[in-house]
Amino acid sequence: MSKAGLIFIGGCVVLALVFMIPALEFPEGFGDGSPGPGYFPVIVCMIILVLSLILAATYIRHKEKYFQTNETERSNLPVLLITGGAIVLYTILFIFLPFIPLTIVFMIFLNWLYKRKWVFNCVFSVLFTVIMYFIFNRFLHVML
Repeated sequence: MSKAGLIFIGGCVVLALVFMIPALEFPEGFGDGSPGPGYFPVIVCMIILVLSLILAATYIRHKEKYFQTNETERSNLPVLLITGGAIVLYTILFIFLPFIPLTIVFMIFLNWLYKRKWVFNCVFSVLFTVIMYFIFNRFLHVML
């Protein structure tokens, strides 16, 4: 197993625990049967922990190194860094701007970055935003 693999698995476990431990102290739910504010973070953190354990078991069993890069992967590094920066910027702007226009612009930018056609780009961005808004508003009772 490579050091990068160990660092990645350890980072995922630590990050999941950092968010899960405080989320366990949130209220469990409301009288109308809707989940409480800790429901979604705990589920996501549990998924991250389970996937980290599966990845660790795969590393131990196969003893392969997954973090060796080739020329194609190295050429994708700028796009990866721009995507990460866009996610950080989206998270910051989410505090100040409404969800729907911000998410549509964000999705259009990401689809443009990954060279999608404009018709697909616009339709997907609007549909994705509306579906996410509906899921969070109706099922998770999170006001966006």
